Amino acid sequence: MRGFSDEERKRIREQLIRTGRELLLTYGPQKTTVKDITDQVGIAKPTFYQFFDAKADIYLLILQRELDEFVERVRSELDGIEDARIGLERLFRCYAELADENPIIQQMVIQNNHQEFFHNVSTSTLETVQREEMAKLAVLIEDLKSQSNGPLTDIDVATVLSLMAGTIGLLAVHKDDFEEYEAELTEYDEGMYNRLQNVLISSLARGLTIADPSD
Repeated sequence: MRGFSDEERKRIREQLIRTGRELLLTYGPQKTTVKDITDQVGIAKPTFYQFFDAKADIYLLILQRELDEFVERVRSELDGIEDARIGLERLFRCYAELADENPIIQQMVIQNNHQEFFHNVSTSTLETVQREEMAKLAVLIEDLKSQSNGPLTDIDVATVLSLMAGTIGLLAVHKDDFEEYEAELTEYDEGMYNRLQNVLISSLARGLTIADPSD
């Protein structure tokens, strides 16, 4: 088995990741095999294991990259913002967009297929990835806390993240249900999901940052 130069290894590794992502979105994690990926990249199946221990390692790296892009999007949206309410609302909207529109997050989280992706990845590995990604987001939330005179000041970052997932994220999980209601029941106007999402985001941001109930 011939070796690869550093440049070749980098190129092939990226091709494997990119191809894995494309096949994942087309066929799902169970129907995508290592051979499917290597055939498209143009390498033998055994060569795959010079780059990754298992198919799930690619999926884990794909998830990390999607979350990194989300954090960078949030950082860009918060750049120059000095009002905690506005900043928190932008954070929440970025999160809602991730849940609603990112196809990887849709498959892994919203459709609750994470076990199909990571069934042979250790719990400790998944927890480590989660901690690393959340730590990046925590820095941005701490900045918002420092700008606030409201309840946000005394709420820890983990609670803010849990609140975001338990409200905005949960609403996204049931998006299809709202669209079914709209189609079946005349009392539900078109766009109900988006209206609910907007009210939820603005209400959360205001409630967490308002200094005086009379404001």
